[in-house]
Formats: sequence, structure tokens, C-alpha cells
Amino acid sequence: MAPLDAFESFLAEHRDDKICAITPGGNHGDTLIHMGLVKKLDELGIEYVCRNLEENYTRRRVDGLKYLLNIAASRLGVDGGFRLIDIPEDTGLILFEGGGYLNDLWYGLVLLGEVLRSHDQPIAVAPQSYWLKDTDFLGMLEGERPVTLFCRELYSRELLASKPTPPNVQILASGDTALYLRRPDLEGLIDQYDEEYDLICFRRDRESKIPSELMRKVIATSESPRVGGISKEGSLGDFVSTIANARRVHTDRLHVAILSHVLGREATLYDSFYHKSRGVYECSLRQNPMIKFIEFTR
Repeated sequence: MAPLDAFESFLAEHRDDKICAITPGGNHGDTLIHMGLVKKLDELGIEYVCRNLEENYTRRRVDGLKYLLNIAASRLGVDGGFRLIDIPEDTGLILFEGGGYLNDLWYGLVLLGEVLRSHDQPIAVAPQSYWLKDTDFLGMLEGERPVTLFCRELYSRELLASKPTPPNVQILASGDTALYLRRPDLEGLIDQYDEEYDLICFRRDRESKIPSELMRKVIATSESPRVGGISKEGSLGDFVSTIANARRVHTDRLHVAILSHVLGREATLYDSFYHKSRGVYECSLRQNPMIKFIEFTR
């Protein structure tokens, strides 16, 4: 049996605590992160409940309005806000799922701030990438409760370690939880396609950095290119099947590359706005000769 990594060891230390796992929600890549976490919790025999904020406000519009109002209040520097997540009273550890949402690009910090104000249990953050220019993130966490932060790549760990660390905060490193998945975990989601294609899947949001001329070149030089933003479209099965059936994959979406790795597909991962893709490639994907990384001049 392989030795436990730092995050697995942490979970094992808390196997007697009921865990409430929280995520703001997101795309199919975030679902893979969740699936990998749940797989590990089940393997370790840990009691847990899950809370997905996006699922909450999809069912109840008032929760979405509360989230928007909390975001607006945060931008204005106003403390306080509406409670967004129902956490069971017998929770022993609040665990924020991994990903790339605790940064100054997206709004995960608003959800974290609300939980910090509303609950006093110990908090951990599963392997995450951080990009913080305007937020005193570690200052948010200062207090009596234990807080454990896991970074999924070394650039984020260096970023956090460069700031004054409150004594109640511990910073560790471990791989993205989607990497706990193996192909047998996903076989039930895979349909076989008759067509042959190269999958080309690039971002069209604030994390995009690929030059438009390079994007056009990739499309022009690919055999039977299938171009599309698959990370939010269709079902999870469509997402997994599209990658599983591709001859090769070109993407700047980290979890398209991670899933290519898990499924044994050839993939090129292109640089994005900040260090998360480069960092995860260097820490977790570089050893796979089927995965390549293209970095842009910074």
C-alpha cells in the first residue's frame, strides 16, 4: 500500500470527527475534485455531509440573492452578511473542498468569510491554488480555532508562506483531490463515440491567457478538431466521454488535463492567467510523458 500523502494523513487524524465538506460549486472539473475527496473520505471510513452553495441557490433563488448581497457587501468593505450554508451542530471539522476559488478572481472568499463569522469549529481547506493581490487572506483566519490550509502546488505555498502566518494557521502541500480518481471510478460515465477527433477546449473567462493566434494555429494544425467549452456544457458523463474518446487534447483548463491524465489520453496543457496550471503540472503531471505543458512568457 502506498504511503498516505499529507492530506490523507490529515483526514485520517480526523477520522473520529464528523466532517462538513463545503464547496461554492462550479463546473465539471469541480465535480471531479469533489468525487476524489468523497472517494478518500469513504476509503478512510469518515462520517461526512456535503454542502454545495450552487446547488442551494439553484433550488432556492433567495439563497442566490443572499450570496450576491454578501458579495456586494464584501466589495464595499462591510462586515457581516447573510448565512449561506447550513452546517450540522455536531460537525467536528469544516472542510472547504479544493480547487481554485479562494483568490481575488472569484468569490469563494465571501463564502469562507461568512462561515468564519457564523461558526466556530476548526476549519481546513483541501488542496487549493491561491492568487491574492488585494486580500489579507491569512489575516482573515487569525483567531483561536485551528485552521489548516493545503496547497496543491508550490507557488501557492510560497505565496502564503511569504506572509505573516497567525499561530493558529498551518500551511501544508498535497495534490489535487481529483488525482485520487482512477479510470475504474469513471467507467460508468463513459460512452464510446464512433468519430475520431482532437479535443480543443480553451477558457473564455478571466483566467484565459492563450494568445488568439496560438489558438487559431492549434485548431488549424489539428486533425479533425472538435472545439468547444465542455467544462460547463452537458452532463458530467458528456464531459468525461468527450475526453475519454479524444485522440489528443489541447486545453488551458486544468481539470481537462487532469482527467486526460487519469484516463490515459495524450494532452497539452497551456498556461493560464496565474500559476495554478503550471504549478499542478510541475507537482503532479510532469512525470506523465503523455502530458505536456506550454508556458507563455511572463
